[in-house]
Amino acid sequence: MKKVALMFSLLTGIIGNAQTTYPESSDMVFNKKNELRIGTIRLLSGNSFDLGYERIIDRNQSFGANMLIGFGSNEDIAYTEQLFSISPYYRFYFNKSQEYGAKGMFVEGFADFYSGRTYNYINNYYTTDPYGNYYYYERKDDYFDVAAGFALGWKWVNTIGFVFEIKAGYGRNLMDENPNASGIFRGDFSVGYRF
Repeated sequence: MKKVALMFSLLTGIIGNAQTTYPESSDMVFNKKNELRIGTIRLLSGNSFDLGYERIIDRNQSFGANMLIGFGSNEDIAYTEQLFSISPYYRFYFNKSQEYGAKGMFVEGFADFYSGRTYNYINNYYTTDPYGNYYYYERKDDYFDVAAGFALGWKWVNTIGFVFEIKAGYGRNLMDENPNASGIFRGDFSVGYRF
């Protein structure tokens, strides 16, 4: 009987120790109200750096801003590049979990204040060298525009505060200064930290 009681108490101790949870880590994440994120797809593609900040109001809503800095492009055809952008936004989260908020599916309303440069090669104006090679004249147009739109995304937050986010959205240009587009696409996979 003593062996059974000893085995029962040993087994209960092991199971009880294995079932120990650490709610303070979840509480710590819940108490953290700030996030910094970096857009990885844009950074790895080599043409821009996207840094985001988000302030959490409560478990269902937040606001923040993204800043994009373009590095330029090396294409040989007519193209448009975004040089700088500031994008304030407001988010509403659809979170069922009561553990901590500002995670899961979200809808975002944003405004995007951005500037860029359009390169156009004018086919009517060209010169030739003595070897018969054509050289087209290039026209550069700088522009500034404002877009307003919506995005849909999903955010994952682990218990120590690392953040993974994916989103996609579209904004309509309000000033129509960008000659090659009537709107902008917003999308990226971002990684960051909640502090």
